[in-house]
Amino acid sequence: MNIKKSICTNLVFPRSRKESAEFRRAAAFLKEHGVDSLEFYHDGPGKKQIGRILEENKLEGIYIGVIPSKEQKLHACSVDEENRRRAVELFESCMDEAAADGISILMINSGAIGPSVQGGLEALKESIRELYNYIEKKRYSMRLTLEPCDSWMFARQLLGPAARTAAFVKSCRKEGLPLKLTMDSAHTLEEGEDFLEALEQTREWCSHIHFANCCIRDSASSMYGDQHVGFECPQSEWGYEEIFKAWPRIAKLYENRELRVAIEVLCRSEDPYSYFESMWQRMPYVQKSV
Repeated sequence: MNIKKSICTNLVFPRSRKESAEFRRAAAFLKEHGVDSLEFYHDGPGKKQIGRILEENKLEGIYIGVIPSKEQKLHACSVDEENRRRAVELFESCMDEAAADGISILMINSGAIGPSVQGGLEALKESIRELYNYIEKKRYSMRLTLEPCDSWMFARQLLGPAARTAAFVKSCRKEGLPLKLTMDSAHTLEEGEDFLEALEQTREWCSHIHFANCCIRDSASSMYGDQHVGFECPQSEWGYEEIFKAWPRIAKLYENRELRVAIEVLCRSEDPYSYFESMWQRMPYVQKSV
């Protein structure tokens, strides 16, 4: 398994979303720690510097269109044509921004589940078609990866359950739409599914995973929900021990393949650099190809 190490910088280094100077500092710091790619959405005043920063540090970028999509409540699977169209336009503008920065991967989501699953799937397929038509029209070398979330607990997304997700991607591939997947450990657990079993169902189209954590046992907890808690958080679902135990099976699933492994936890301390150091030191196995 050839590992590509990735960090979701908006969460680990929260100021980096709005401040290009902080993005630059985080990029240089992570490059020194052997990281290969940064996953982010940037909408600060210095956003035109992002591409240069990635190039200077020889880092790959993954642009997370999921963030503005959720914030603006736009749904690529919406049966409301106006909302669906606006979601597509948002992802198209994200592609424009990504391409201008030399980024060739855009992460998208399905949008919220509506009253009709089948109607939502048909609307989502149309949105995916339109996005690939846009890529062809603009002659972008852009890859789309879709991140499923939970369908009933917090995000309430159409995709969703692993079986539904796998069936949808398979149908896209039959139409020549080369959609890929980014599977997230926290979202899968929030769906009520086993992360490793979900990977087995989707690995044909998935070469990118998010290690994320959540607290879903005690609804009275201040950390309850999809809050991207750290791996050290007590009473959580996907901490250091769970990752360590799962790693050999993940390595087996991706034997002789490339896998991008991203860390997606929110730093709640004043010093994200020290926080990252302590976290990175506890996960040496994630940093080596096997």
